[in-house]
Amino acid sequence: MKILFIGNSHTFVHYVPARFVQFCKDHGVQAEAVMLTHSGMGLDWHLKQSQTYYNLMCGGYDAVVLQHNAHPFPGRESLLEAGEAIAALVPAGTKTFLYMTWTEKSNPQGQEAMCAAYEALAGRIGAVVCPVGRLWWPLTHAHPEADFYFADGEHTSVLGASLAAAVIGRTVLGLELDPETCFADAQSLARMYQDPRMVDLTVRDGQLALE
Repeated sequence: MKILFIGNSHTFVHYVPARFVQFCKDHGVQAEAVMLTHSGMGLDWHLKQSQTYYNLMCGGYDAVVLQHNAHPFPGRESLLEAGEAIAALVPAGTKTFLYMTWTEKSNPQGQEAMCAAYEALAGRIGAVVCPVGRLWWPLTHAHPEADFYFADGEHTSVLGASLAAAVIGRTVLGLELDPETCFADAQSLARMYQDPRMVDLTVRDGQLALE
């Protein structure tokens, strides 16, 4: 299975696509993931990049996973407009998945609007939602000892990225999305080896940095 991830730092921090590939391997499926990401940018930005068009129209992918801005979430109409435009580029043989994100740690009340927007887009373009945001807060409350957030309260910790990868993996493979099973998957994926040469999010002198 060849899959394309299009998004921003909520896709590349702690390498969600690599953890997705590991999840697939753990479930007996060989997957190859390609990542098109840029920090702070949404699907509207990707619509202006030549690599988006080339990969979608010429890449021969089995699936594409789309992720829009999250913090702040620009709203339903922004997601619908950009999502529908990108969906129009996806070949008939490529299945579209939507990577539903989570709200800021200080903004749990905003989650429902974000979830509803992703679900509305899915209905319009015939996509399947990977409901990371729907499981995020219930699991946060069920496991207060497990922090899914990075130090900034917006990005993921390694465990949070692993949860995202597990939910995406289960959705793409058509597996059950039981929250506790997803949490167990996340704990396993959090132990995945990551080559230290790969840049990732860190905090240096009180500021976020990639190094």
